[in-house]
Amino acid sequence: MICTIHDLRDRPDLLDAVATAIWATFWQHKGSALSDLQAGFRKHLVPGDLPFTLAAERDGVFCGTASLIACDEPERSDLAPWLAALWVAPDRRKAGLGAALVAEIERRAAALGIARLYLSARPAVQGFYEKRGWQVIDTEIGPAQLSILERVVNP
Repeated sequence: MICTIHDLRDRPDLLDAVATAIWATFWQHKGSALSDLQAGFRKHLVPGDLPFTLAAERDGVFCGTASLIACDEPERSDLAPWLAALWVAPDRRKAGLGAALVAEIERRAAALGIARLYLSARPAVQGFYEKRGWQVIDTEIGPAQLSILERVVNP
């Protein structure tokens, strides 16, 4: 499977697809409005280092996304920046796209001079990140009992 990974700033036409996927997966059940997610992702279109979002497509069809943001867990605002909102279309999973999106976030963060990245993960997906060199630094965060992981990208 060959997917092309774009910076959302270069492909703002993918913003609605990104926002809809993230909203449906992570926010809809919490009662958040899709329009709030769309507004948040518009901030990722502004030139600069952070935040930024990657969007993957294959044959003109959106199939995955990941973001790098200042903070994803208010309980750990001392840690920054955060890989957030990794999502791959169900029919594209288990083919390496999630790993490619994570690796591209890591590469771009290192190019910005960022030394460490953080993320929060449900226990069910924690192993995905650990296989890629992320290390657990905290557990049982918030009502979802998330783990916080860290990755050194620029020693």
